[in-house]
Amino acid sequence: MTNTQFRDLTLTPLTATETLVIACDSSAGIGEKKADVVAVDPAITAAYSLRVPLLELMCFGAHPITVVDTVGNEMVPTGERIISGVKAELARAQLSDIPLNGSTEDNMATVTTSIGITVIGRIQTASIPKPATTDLTVFKLGTPYVGNDVVAHLDQIFSYDIVRQIRANADVVDMLPVGSKGVTYELDQMAQTNHLKTHYLIDRTLPELNTSAGPATVVLVGVKKARAAAVSQKFPELIAVAELRRSE
Repeated sequence: MTNTQFRDLTLTPLTATETLVIACDSSAGIGEKKADVVAVDPAITAAYSLRVPLLELMCFGAHPITVVDTVGNEMVPTGERIISGVKAELARAQLSDIPLNGSTEDNMATVTTSIGITVIGRIQTASIPKPATTDLTVFKLGTPYVGNDVVAHLDQIFSYDIVRQIRANADVVDMLPVGSKGVTYELDQMAQTNHLKTHYLIDRTLPELNTSAGPATVVLVGVKKARAAAVSQKFPELIAVAELRRSE
């Protein structure tokens, strides 16, 4: 059994029927230390760093089973705040029961906040997403925010619950969180994965398509084209941005 890479995920066969799925993220310069670029409670930094790999696993269809936080700062007070943020985010995601492990830097004084997050999940191998067999309509869930804009719009960023609801819809073929590389980049990734060609339904030069979405403040949702209207009606939060087609 051989490890494989799917987008930003590492897939490791566990048994003949089950696969481990590993996702990670890092954040630095966002916190309350003197050299941080964005000033915010490090608990919020940690929560949104965890959000990225959690959403990657959820969109893939994997169930998170373990979280590891590697904190590049002292335990007191920064590490404690980071761990509290991780635990609070797990509670928001209804995952408070999964184990949390990690480490802190207590040998060296640090002047910026730094955290790495790894989330390990598992999926039935038969349930691993396969390339689309039909044309797709791709919707955008959420608005791209990064840095101070994330802090200013915390109450407007979509929930894990809506992601789960969308993922459970039978007409949804693919879901992909958008981070620092922006919507256009991730849309190209979705097209390549599904062996389809991208046809934009809106102006591809719009800033919202070409700016960082920070800690996964946007998710792309690929839906069977024939069922796009029905999915849009059920989830009015979704905004159509493109079609992925087999032909030019």
